[in-house]
Amino acid sequence: MTSQVLDLIKKYDKIIIHRHTRPDMDAIGSQMGLYHLIKDNFKDKMVYKVGDTNNLVYKTTMDEISDSTFSNALSIIIDVAVSELVSDSRYLLASEVLVIDHHRNDTNIENSLFFQQSDYTSACEMLANLAKEEKLEVSSEASTYIYGGMVTDTGRFQYIDSTNASRVFSNAAFITSFNPDIKDMYDFLYTEDLEKKLVKQMFSNFELTSNNVAFRKNTHEMILESKLDVFGVSRGMVNLMAGIKEVPIWVSFTEDLENNKILAEIRSRNIIVVDIAKKYGGGGHNFACGASLKDFNEADLMLKDLNERVLENGNIK
Repeated sequence: MTSQVLDLIKKYDKIIIHRHTRPDMDAIGSQMGLYHLIKDNFKDKMVYKVGDTNNLVYKTTMDEISDSTFSNALSIIIDVAVSELVSDSRYLLASEVLVIDHHRNDTNIENSLFFQQSDYTSACEMLANLAKEEKLEVSSEASTYIYGGMVTDTGRFQYIDSTNASRVFSNAAFITSFNPDIKDMYDFLYTEDLEKKLVKQMFSNFELTSNNVAFRKNTHEMILESKLDVFGVSRGMVNLMAGIKEVPIWVSFTEDLENNKILAEIRSRNIIVVDIAKKYGGGGHNFACGASLKDFNEADLMLKDLNERVLENGNIK
């Protein structure tokens, strides 16, 4: 299918690249990695990148474009396949839509091509493989973004299924052959100022269910006190509960007062939990996923399901 993706890109002189809201590094990395791949190989094409921003937007800005720009254009939506999570819904104005995603979700977006590889660890890994299969020119800029997304969505290559490890490292080796700025990307991702390091202490404690599911409930008041944004607490703090031998599943529930939602971020060690996320309207990876819940009461229902999942897997204290 990589050739079909490339054929659709070749068809248009004007391309707009979207990704999901509240972007993580795979969203930014795949959006910008694809942007540079297109510019590297089709220098005359007009390529734009759109969406909301946060502190993970690495060395770029999003383009401010008018509705008319979408006329006779291809919109590419990457790292997301559900319409409610796409940043900038004006893809509806484009002539055609290409969806590229690695999550275990069907798409509800009307499209000309849905390129899905749900066994891939990241959208960036999909791009690395596409570049390899189609023998594309890859710049240092493209490789830096793509490598960044691969690193973060695998938890620095910790969360890889053994059946896919050879492919993942092969794609990582391929993309790093193009001189990515790994040190700068790592500094960006993993170096924190002292104030943020101290703030993390606010979110270091947690509770346990009867089957050792670790959980936190982060209220709006806690977020205000931390001076972080909702995403920084929801996605940024969940893995403070990771790496504990007795804890097979960990989950954070964060109050998003602006959108009247509770953001659930679920992580696990070798226990599939994505179906539970889907039950509540979410999705993601087998061992790392999330959902937007109505309230903390619904969070308790999800927590009950996660607690039972541990028991189903025979992994109890």
